Amino acid sequence: MRSFLRKKLTELRRCQSGNALMLVALGMPVLIGGTGIAVDTSQWYMWKGELQYAADQAAIAGAWARTKDETEASYVARAQQEYTANLSMTDDIATTAAVTLENFGSGTQNSVVVRASATKRLPFSYFLMGSATTVSVKAQASFEPGVIISSCLVAVDEDATGAVTFGGSAEFVAGCGVMALSDAAEAISVNGNPKINAGTLLATGGIDDWFDTPSTNNVGNTPVENFEGLTDDFAELSPPSPPQSQVARGKASDYCGAAETTENYIADSVTTRSQITYTYYTKSGNTYSSTNYTGAAKKTNVDTTTTATNVALSALPAGAPNTTVISGPTNSGYVQIDKIDGTKIFERSASTTTKTYVNARLLTTAQDGGAGVLLPGTYTDMRITCDTVFRPGVYVLSGGTFEIHGQHDVTGTGVMFVLTNGAGIVINGGSSVNLTAMTIPELQAAGIPYDDAVELDGMLIFEDRNSPGNAGNKINGNSSTILNGTVYLPVSNLDIRGSAGVTSQCLLLVASTITISGNVQMTSFCPPNLTQQTQTTTLSSRVRLVS
Repeated sequence: MRSFLRKKLTELRRCQSGNALMLVALGMPVLIGGTGIAVDTSQWYMWKGELQYAADQAAIAGAWARTKDETEASYVARAQQEYTANLSMTDDIATTAAVTLENFGSGTQNSVVVRASATKRLPFSYFLMGSATTVSVKAQASFEPGVIISSCLVAVDEDATGAVTFGGSAEFVAGCGVMALSDAAEAISVNGNPKINAGTLLATGGIDDWFDTPSTNNVGNTPVENFEGLTDDFAELSPPSPPQSQVARGKASDYCGAAETTENYIADSVTTRSQITYTYYTKSGNTYSSTNYTGAAKKTNVDTTTTATNVALSALPAGAPNTTVISGPTNSGYVQIDKIDGTKIFERSASTTTKTYVNARLLTTAQDGGAGVLLPGTYTDMRITCDTVFRPGVYVLSGGTFEIHGQHDVTGTGVMFVLTNGAGIVINGGSSVNLTAMTIPELQAAGIPYDDAVELDGMLIFEDRNSPGNAGNKINGNSSTILNGTVYLPVSNLDIRGSAGVTSQCLLLVASTITISGNVQMTSFCPPNLTQQTQTTTLSSRVRLVS
């Protein structure tokens, strides 16, 4: 028996006719299992891909909502809405998205995190594991709300290196912001060892690496390089030319040195309207009654208007500088002019004169002791050589220099200086200067239309951009300068240097390029009780998907 079995097993071992079938039978469970796992795995990947995209979009939507005041509180609803809108294959198995605020980087509650999952039993994986499969995802988007950045020092040249330059031992600690429209690699530069606390520094191009190293002289500065969209807020404005500024005045120095007070009055124009109205009457006893007379002696009413310019006045009319004065009506007596069928016809006239004054004003006043009072108009030179008061209005300097030097007190409230034909400005020496720009009502009173007055409100010095410019604009020496308004020099450099101690009531400096050096001390561009003049730029909100 044993021999028989041994023989049969040997024969069976040597037989190969059924091997392929047995191999297939043995491998079939593995093949079926692999196919099942592949099918289920592809399903899981499809779920995860859709869920991850929906979570990413939800996190981004929630982050954008957090950047705006009006949607800040609804970020959860906005995120869940975007999440649901991007579900398709998993909409019936996915959970509601969990939306939370979490810290990112060094920030606090500055990102939106979305978590979600989908659960479903698949035939093969459930057969093996005995439970449903869950796929989970997470998305995180950080956000930075947009902010408005103000600048009180603005250089508008678009390609100058060092468009704003701080040098020497200058102190610029006003903290009111610096802006350079230049796209140069170093649009804002530092030379020497200045002390700077400028706040935010914006540049279309680059900013000196000096600001990257904190020190006792580099405090409170936030450089923002390669910022697109910086503009000149005044680029579309044109300098005004109201009637009062068109009066030729000659040289401002001619007003200084007078020994006695003299006064003259003038109006840019006086329009006179003369009206004569004729009325006709009949008479009964001592009573006159009006009548519709059409006879040959009837006269035509008179209404004439004439306008004269640069009219000398003996005195200022009430309500000056711009006013209308009405005289009359003045009635004549009754004069017989006709007789019809025994009835006498009488005529009586009424005369009215209306005068309209434009910019009626004091022409010149030279105060005893040599001080001068300047009036609005066009000057060929404006070198101030005595204590001087500027009357309110627009002063046009055609060529020459607006120069203040020596130990002089120079004041003016409600004034604007327009620089044309290469005119420049120099403030130096030991001068004490206090100049305040025009307000909207003052601009209107000078003859400037309301819409233009709104745009020009606060403009103190306005260089005509058609001027060839002036390389000598400077504030220098030991001057004590209070400039309340905007200094706008779009085609010229402004050089502030020397030992100038410059204070300012709400000053905005805008020039082609700006250099601050020497021992300048610019510590305050606006007292706490006044409104700072600045040019503003909005830094756009930023949202980034970080995980």
